[in-house]
Amino acid sequence: MSFPHEEHRRAAPAQIRFAFVTVSTSRYNARRRGEVVDDESLQAAVKALSEKGYPIVKYELIPDSPRHILRVLADLVEREDVDVIVFSGGTGPAPSDVTVSTLKPLFEKELEGFGDLMRLLSFFDVSSAAFLSSATAGIIKGKLVFALPGSPRAVERALRSLIIPEVGHALAVVRRG
Repeated sequence: MSFPHEEHRRAAPAQIRFAFVTVSTSRYNARRRGEVVDDESLQAAVKALSEKGYPIVKYELIPDSPRHILRVLADLVEREDVDVIVFSGGTGPAPSDVTVSTLKPLFEKELEGFGDLMRLLSFFDVSSAAFLSSATAGIIKGKLVFALPGSPRAVERALRSLIIPEVGHALAVVRRG
């Protein structure tokens, strides 16, 4: 007996390409001043994704700004070489954390369970502070879009525990229409 999710996994694309966007005003300003910016969250993503053979074909570092988020998102959803877009940062309760509030209205469909599971997994790392995250995921123009906390540990946990295991399955379902 075959289950639908197993069929979807078999129909998954052979190559899945990621874009990674770090949303951090402090790192963005440091780079603009000519300072070397060590993006540990990007490094965690590269490591986790490369182990599965998934490339990051585009990287952006932008400030916590709806205008910048919308600009980079518009570019990435139109690219044929991008299947999954991961935003890292701007998911907390601070007034400057605008990633989720900018992305969510654009979701054609929100993958609500992602945020719930991300907070559950985060609970084991950061205890009750996990509820401060509004991590989420959705679909925009046939692309999977994830908004993750900015910490390297959260990025690694989201990729290894949630995104990588289901990304092919999710893309197969989204593209089937």
